[in-house]
Amino acid sequence: MAPTLTGQYSKDLSEWPHTGDTRFVRCGYLLASRSLFKISEHEIIEPEDDIRRYIVIERVGASISDTKLSTKIFDLQDDGLSEQAIIETILRSGVIDHSKNQVTGRVGLRNYSFMDNAVKIKCYQVAGAYIHPDSHRKGIMSRTYLFMLNWYGHLVCDDMQTIPGAKIWAGPLVRAGEVRIYNEKGDVFEDVLGEKGIGKHAGFVPWNKGQIYNVSGWHPNHLQTTVQKFIVLVISRDTSKEIGYMP
Repeated sequence: MAPTLTGQYSKDLSEWPHTGDTRFVRCGYLLASRSLFKISEHEIIEPEDDIRRYIVIERVGASISDTKLSTKIFDLQDDGLSEQAIIETILRSGVIDHSKNQVTGRVGLRNYSFMDNAVKIKCYQVAGAYIHPDSHRKGIMSRTYLFMLNWYGHLVCDDMQTIPGAKIWAGPLVRAGEVRIYNEKGDVFEDVLGEKGIGKHAGFVPWNKGQIYNVSGWHPNHLQTTVQKFIVLVISRDTSKEIGYMP
């Protein structure tokens, strides 16, 4: 289906969503809101549903206070260091204490494929994403999506999105690169997403309101007047901002 707005929900991030075995695959780091975050990938050995991987987002702890760590990051940014250089400097500084890490969010991924220039591309689609309310509107999830392009090359949006989740695709991701609108029915890219949830070239609108009555939080973004199914959004490494550091 097309990306459809849905109501808010909550999750207990202290509980792992899968009861079977998982395998740690790899991890990396990114900066957001003057904090350091660890992004780790976990493969599900025997999937219970269509989710094949989980991405865990942790705010990295330290032996110094959060304020001092934020100040240290700010000073390095002020010195003109790149994000990668700042992260490497912080990791080498001896102040990091992973025992104090706090899980901030999680992303479930399912297998997906699309056609691009007559070539079948295999990647992952967001099956569900959640970030703790205290970390909303800090750029953590949008930067996590962009970071994941280092691993997967492409990432496809989830079918059902809360308004804050949809706004990530309509706002920060649009400004960080190219968000393409893909039609599964014809295996074609219809447009490139622009501001206010509208395609830049053909004026294509990918989102529909689903069964939500109050969509005032979606303003000033647009919604489909006639629902079109089989629409997804795709971001790609080659046309997006480079984010994070991979050891």
